[in-house]
Amino acid sequence: MPKENNAKNLSVFSDVIMSLASDAAAEVEGVEVLRSRDFSKRAIRGGGVSVYFLPNDKVAVDVYVNVNYPCRVPEAVAAVQQRVKEEIEGATRFRVHSVNVQVVSVLFPAQSEV
Repeated sequence: MPKENNAKNLSVFSDVIMSLASDAAAEVEGVEVLRSRDFSKRAIRGGGVSVYFLPNDKVAVDVYVNVNYPCRVPEAVAAVQQRVKEEIEGATRFRVHSVNVQVVSVLFPAQSEV
């Protein structure tokens, strides 16, 4: 039974960390975190965030985002990585091993017809 209990705890931790990461990434200006409905060919658990538990209370996080033009992609990615790391480490006992930001697309504003 201890293994079952541990799996339930990791599931709860996973949900909490996914929520923290999603909220933190969404706070970065010009960044939109993808939701599960945004993926037609593949389902990503928890929408645009995946969490992997590593030994010694470490986690790796994948975040799938769109970046709005004219934001600079490298700067937006660095801001997401820093914000997600700070949020997770500040709210949980886990240390962040890596935050992998996958930029799915750059969104350009619709041009109005003149």
